[in-house]
Amino acid sequence: MKLYVNHLSPNSRKVTSVANHLKLDCDIETLDFAKGENRAPEFLAINPNGKLPALQDGDFNLWESNAIMGYLCSKVDTDLWPKTNARYDISRWMNWELAHWGRWISSYGFETFLKGMFGLGEPDEAAMAEAAGFISRFGKVLDDHLSDKSFLVGDTLTIADFAVGSHLSYRIPAKLPLDDFKNILAWEARLLEVPAWRDSAPKM
Repeated sequence: MKLYVNHLSPNSRKVTSVANHLKLDCDIETLDFAKGENRAPEFLAINPNGKLPALQDGDFNLWESNAIMGYLCSKVDTDLWPKTNARYDISRWMNWELAHWGRWISSYGFETFLKGMFGLGEPDEAAMAEAAGFISRFGKVLDDHLSDKSFLVGDTLTIADFAVGSHLSYRIPAKLPLDDFKNILAWEARLLEVPAWRDSAPKM
């Protein structure tokens, strides 16, 4: 199997963490956005969206990070993606991540962090305020859920934790407004005790 990633990408962090946690034999190829490597014809044949990550396993191509995590888990017997009803709870949190959590975390981080990194101008205060409002709303949902749980689905690490946790990769430099959510911060600390997750943190 080959994984195409960019190590600054939270979505790439999800899949590389799972591959390393499961000790899968994957060839990791890093593509450079600045050089347009993700828009090269040979890569667009794998993922026509030109986005990362993507997976190639023989003649099977797969894109979308959450789908890739599930596929990697299918290669072994693992509690990260159990063959029980818990799988649907995991799916729920990964859908929530895509529809709500990730959208607004990404919007806020773009204004406070990525714009400055790439010289894209000053933060849009209105966009930040809108994103902060939704982060507060959905952050409370997550914080309340974690009040009596070690991880998102019971007390066992699953790919839901990697999916939702990926958006905390730039929590400090992006100044995400999460300091009042103590359960989220405690959960983030537990995730960082997982070697594959800790070692996948973006290096800037």
